Amino acid sequence: MAQMASPHALYISEILFVISYHLQDDRKALARLARCCHAFSEPALSVLWSSVRSFSPFIPLLPPTVKFLWDHSQFDEVTLAEFQCPPEEEWRVFDSYARRVRRLHSGSHGHQIVARIRSETIVFPLLRSLSLQLVEPLDMQGHLFPDSLRSLKISGPAYVHCEDDRVQMAIAHVARDAPLVEYLHIEDYTYSVAQSSLSPLHFAHLRAVEISAFFDYTLLQSLCHILSQAPVTQLKLELPPLPNKEWNISTPVFPALISLQICGPPASAEQFISHLASKNLQELSINHTRGPASVADYRQLLSCIADKYSNTLQQLSLSLSQSSTPGYPYDLSQAVLDAFYALAPSFSRLETLHLSLPHNRYVHLAPELTFESPTWPSLKLLDF
Repeated sequence: MAQMASPHALYISEILFVISYHLQDDRKALARLARCCHAFSEPALSVLWSSVRSFSPFIPLLPPTVKFLWDHSQFDEVTLAEFQCPPEEEWRVFDSYARRVRRLHSGSHGHQIVARIRSETIVFPLLRSLSLQLVEPLDMQGHLFPDSLRSLKISGPAYVHCEDDRVQMAIAHVARDAPLVEYLHIEDYTYSVAQSSLSPLHFAHLRAVEISAFFDYTLLQSLCHILSQAPVTQLKLELPPLPNKEWNISTPVFPALISLQICGPPASAEQFISHLASKNLQELSINHTRGPASVADYRQLLSCIADKYSNTLQQLSLSLSQSSTPGYPYDLSQAVLDAFYALAPSFSRLETLHLSLPHNRYVHLAPELTFESPTWPSLKLLDF
């Protein structure tokens, strides 16, 4: 019986890659495709390994001596200091898969251990997106972040008091080894951290930064200081209550900022905005969901926004929590509206306004917010 010839289209590698990409959400199908024939193996494996949810699939690919350390959990400082990195030929299988990875969610310390053992080699040389939890401090001699990296989400150890500045030092690694990174998300769970002595770092391409989680005031100030001169245009952050309502940063921060989203108390938001170096903030969103806040805090916040950005702000969103005095939301809602009405004429370029206040059926909405008025020459959208 004559053997059927393969269709000529399957000799074109680009077509095989297109077929594989259409199956990128069906990992079982990709695995079967990779095993069916040699022609499909390379494109199917490349798509299958392009996005990896943890470091675990790489453990069986480790050299025998490194795998032994893993199996016996021998990752103490003494063992690692004396451990000799296996020769490059023993990493051949590991590297054949690691170079396919473009997105990695590395929740364990395995990635960090391998980066430390192979201090002269970049573990994932073509990685573009990395999510990493810093279980232990980084080895400054290692190369955890490749120069191909564009997006990084990094977090500290979960619910552990961290006595070092590992989060800040990791960002220093990024500035050194991944100069083209564009997006940085810092999510730290430590209750207390050490103050870092790092100077502002150079990030030529960093445009979007998100800082969120349950960290303390000291870490937030440190992060803002070392990122202060980066060309960040979009910033989203959660602000803890400030001790004594005072932001302890000597120089203005984020000179290129255009869009700012804040989740936190109004007093913290006011202090942060007052220390911004940006002169062209166009989008501002403040969401206060918990914690006490007085009418004076909101008035001071609104006054600060009007003083700095009344001539540039185009979108403004204020979502305020209940009054700190139970049962009296009217005092807060009406006072905030009254304070905003007084400042309204100064926002000459405001196009979109979103106000979300504590529910109270007696709140009085001023007429100038309900129809076209010279008070709002640029207003196009009102969401109340």
